[in-house]
Amino acid sequence: MYQNEVFKELMNQFISGEISPEGKAMLLPMLDDPQYSEELDVFLRENYDSVEIPSISSEATEKFIKELREKMNASSKTKESSVLGLFNWRKIAVAASVLVAIGIGTLVIFQKSDQSPVAVASKGSDDKEPGKTGAILTLSNGSKIVLDSVANGLLANQNNTAVSKKNGGVVYTAGNNAQSVYNTMTTPRARQYNLELSDGTKVWLNASSSITFPTSFAANERKVTTTGEVYFEVAKDKTRPFIVSVDDMQVNVLGTHFNVNAYDDEAAINTTLLEGSVLITEKGKKVLLKPGQQAKKQKTAAIVVNDNVNLDEVMGWKNGVFYFDNASLQTVLRQLSRWYDVDVVFEKDVPSRTFEGEIQRNLQLSQVLKILEKNKVHFKIDGKILRVMP
Repeated sequence: MYQNEVFKELMNQFISGEISPEGKAMLLPMLDDPQYSEELDVFLRENYDSVEIPSISSEATEKFIKELREKMNASSKTKESSVLGLFNWRKIAVAASVLVAIGIGTLVIFQKSDQSPVAVASKGSDDKEPGKTGAILTLSNGSKIVLDSVANGLLANQNNTAVSKKNGGVVYTAGNNAQSVYNTMTTPRARQYNLELSDGTKVWLNASSSITFPTSFAANERKVTTTGEVYFEVAKDKTRPFIVSVDDMQVNVLGTHFNVNAYDDEAAINTTLLEGSVLITEKGKKVLLKPGQQAKKQKTAAIVVNDNVNLDEVMGWKNGVFYFDNASLQTVLRQLSRWYDVDVVFEKDVPSRTFEGEIQRNLQLSQVLKILEKNKVHFKIDGKILRVMP
């Protein structure tokens, strides 16, 4: 769902002429992905009343591919010109219909003047790129900003609170008489992001996570709501406790560093304290954590405090690595699913395995799988499906 929202927003930016070079680079591979075919069809039909899909012979297909390759080679030798204002819906509709008819997942955007492609998204191998920095910011009025594709600078001003992109993250700065409204930052699979709240608290979101927060905090408390996995470095403020709400649980702090892992597909919500102290409240029960401790809340059980926590494993995602400490195959693959945006399918008779060590998160998926296969399990990447075999 999150990825589809990104696609829709990028297409809107393209149509309006407001898309950045980064946004265009992000959009092109999405045009090649069957996941977005329905949304693409909607945009084509809204902007060009009817698209007739022609019948295509094998000879025409071969000719089309040959000409396409020639245009790609020619365009790579010349400086790319701006597509803003040159978007020709008839040509892209016809190109899309041809490609649908011949079953090729490739889309070409033509210039109006000479019909040479200014940008091409072509279908390559089934390998997957690692995740990267990116998120969707939903403002109080419902408008969305795809943060992957915007440059540094002011993004919005909401009731005297400035929202800016700085050094790859988003920063909130509350001015005089700032009035609070709520924003939400969401990371889809294969994305992570960071932001600084108006009180100076720093927040990092792992893939497939979200945080809802006020643009400026109230006089008596600071409260946010999260899903997925989020790491906090909370600014100290003795007069305003910082509260993180996740499911039916609250984490209360004054100033501290901690990580909350609350993915729906994990068996428990894990709150791990790195520095300071936190008080966790859940259905009337309170648990005070010390640095190095982890509170584990399973869905139908009471909170359990673990003193023997591997902090390197907990913080691996923020430090750019997969860190496995006696991790099950299922645990490993849930992390890969979120970071490489794949769905995992287990074939019959896959044996139980555990994994130790760390792997860089900037590797191609095939490289990661090659390392994991040393533990006598095999994988196959089939589009967006990762198949696990004995």
